Amino acid sequence: MTHSCDREPLLRQDDDSQEDILEMEDDFYEKPSQIRFVNKERLVPKAVFLVIGVFSVIYGMDRYHISMKEIESRECSDALDDCDHLPFNQTVVPPFYNYLQDFTISPRYGISLCLLPKVLSTTGTATICYLEDPDKFAADNRTISTETYITRFCERNEMKSYNMVKHYLNDNFENIIVTRNPYDRFISGFTEKCVNDLEDDYCHGCGADMRCFLQKEYRRLMRMSMLFPVYTVADTHFAPQTWYCDMRNTLKNSTIVRFSLQGIEKVKMIDDMLNVFRRRKVPERQLDEIREQLSLGKSHHTTTGSSLREHYERLVREDESIRRALHRIYYYDFLYLGYDM
Repeated sequence: MTHSCDREPLLRQDDDSQEDILEMEDDFYEKPSQIRFVNKERLVPKAVFLVIGVFSVIYGMDRYHISMKEIESRECSDALDDCDHLPFNQTVVPPFYNYLQDFTISPRYGISLCLLPKVLSTTGTATICYLEDPDKFAADNRTISTETYITRFCERNEMKSYNMVKHYLNDNFENIIVTRNPYDRFISGFTEKCVNDLEDDYCHGCGADMRCFLQKEYRRLMRMSMLFPVYTVADTHFAPQTWYCDMRNTLKNSTIVRFSLQGIEKVKMIDDMLNVFRRRKVPERQLDEIREQLSLGKSHHTTTGSSLREHYERLVREDESIRRALHRIYYYDFLYLGYDM
């Protein structure tokens, strides 16, 4: 997945002003004969800018506090609670926020694949990479089922916006969006990032406490939808699926494939993928290889079938407040992607 690590912090500030202040201090200590010149020619303009800067910061903080008060008045303070004083639709995380757009493409066959965290992103990237040049892929001792994000073969085929995809593929292409049941995706992500990676503390200091994590992640997502995006490991793995790949515009024009790792549903997922490839004139020999690789099983970080996974599945089934929080976070994923709550 393209965002398995934290991104650079947003809104980074320039340090030039601090360097200017240090230079001013050097002038005082090293060039005493020029003190009067510095006062007249440099300090007065800098003092004016400093005053303007201070007032700008105060104004910005004031506007931020006003915005936060407005947000708090419109959101449920605890995603686990009933919040009966607010209409339910006011307490849910909104859909189609333009959070991240990540695609991998095959110019050879005119195929693009939306990359969603915890939804076939690593294996899907390997599959499209194999399609683009199967001989080179095999010559490098690669297989679809064993590819990892860090060592992936086709990083250059990844696009950061749908407009880039259209530019490279000249509008004559088919876009695939693989979606996953929101319950299933959350449990998989929670087990991997919050429980198995406990030492890395990805989950806002909550560790393996699902209730704590849902409370904090809900508030983060609500604020992001009203203010600005933040890209931590937890946020990118647990943001709603409808926040990815410009789904406001791409969902209705894409081929939707439902993700599964088990039984008949997994067979159908593979068939649906191969049907797209077949329409794009991929040779049958390569389709057979893809079917074999996708049927082999799980990626290295999958949690399906583990005892930990079963424990958290049971917790979601039995704890009404946890399900309520999940409904608030993923309500529009259930609605627009066609999954039952």
